[in-house]
Amino acid sequence: MRFVLFSLALLATSAHAEPVPYLQKPTVSFRALPGSDPKPVNSKVRYTGGYELIARGTSALVGLSDLHVVSEGDALKIEAVSDFGAVAQFALKPDSKGGYLDSPLEINPLLDPGGKRFTYKNEADSEGMTIDPVSGDRYVSFEGHQRVMKFAQSARLSPWRQAGETLPLSGLPNFPANQGMEAVTFIQEPKDDALLIGVESGGFWRCGLALNACTEVHGPATPGFLYMMTSLAVVDYDDARRDHDILALYRYYDPITGPRNVLRLLHLEGDTLTFISDMVKITPRLPVDNFEGVSAIKTAAGYRIFLISDSLKEDGKPKLLIFDWTP
Repeated sequence: MRFVLFSLALLATSAHAEPVPYLQKPTVSFRALPGSDPKPVNSKVRYTGGYELIARGTSALVGLSDLHVVSEGDALKIEAVSDFGAVAQFALKPDSKGGYLDSPLEINPLLDPGGKRFTYKNEADSEGMTIDPVSGDRYVSFEGHQRVMKFAQSARLSPWRQAGETLPLSGLPNFPANQGMEAVTFIQEPKDDALLIGVESGGFWRCGLALNACTEVHGPATPGFLYMMTSLAVVDYDDARRDHDILALYRYYDPITGPRNVLRLLHLEGDTLTFISDMVKITPRLPVDNFEGVSAIKTAAGYRIFLISDSLKEDGKPKLLIFDWTP
């Protein structure tokens, strides 16, 4: 009888030990990074802190390639695309200790024109993202299968839950497969809004959205040997003095010295991009990584600039660096 009771107890214990589905919704927390910026290259730019993004409930917060930040109440809403064909959405809301509260995390696959998620990495390699500030439409540039897709804002659905539309752009050359349209930003114009595209292997193109026709833009050289373009972002669409000022992020890597980044301020006038100033150089003791995205928001004193990384480690976590700029 004792054996029977023991067997029944063992069966009951085994039943409780069976795996159960993970029901908690994904969240992300922000772990403060060590490091400082002892020698800023621009006296008007100040490093305010960096964070490692730690996701719980999902393993899909990886490969972040670009971001867009907007103010919403007492929080900042962030959207970030990944080179696995997905978009992550979360919020930065200050806690009472100088950091940020844990945030709900939503990750959605980008959808092709047929409303399906991308099957192959060659199709899913999204690198640049920008937003039409009037309509709210999103534009995403892709390497691999070279193209730009539009994800339309609607009253019913988030643009990230709708099928994307491939723009029939003309005039673009065939870029190297893994060094193509790394950066894109929306340009407001009185007659013909456009996309400014930055290419990792070098060069800039302007694509007017009325006719989807692209022409090459004359731009400055990279910050140095082996530096490549990773992201572009208009500083401020609401200020006519800044709506053609553009933040340009470049990266550098070699296995001996590791990664480096340079953030520059450029100005677009017609079909010419002009170098204005260096803003940030990311070297130790700043936390270094493969920073691929830049975005800026207006503040009372100037602008807050955000950089996000696609970690060089396979199992690495994204990093978010924040700077204040007082022009």
